[in-house]
Amino acid sequence: MGYVASRVHLVRLAEATQELTAYVEHGGPGPNSKERERRWQRPTINVLRGTVFALALTCLIFAASVPRS
Repeated sequence: MGYVASRVHLVRLAEATQELTAYVEHGGPGPNSKERERRWQRPTINVLRGTVFALALTCLIFAASVPRS
């Protein structure tokens, strides 16, 4: 009866997830000791779009340069 055992595991996972969510919502572990550490800035959406475009263009050029058989 693997079905019952898998349901038990899913219920336990759901309970653990709810406990973790409640813990984080109520303050969590507190501030990190490395708070002064320099953090990377998140790239803007235009930088991501440009990167995807450049990658797609590179793949297109590579595909066009491969000899057909």
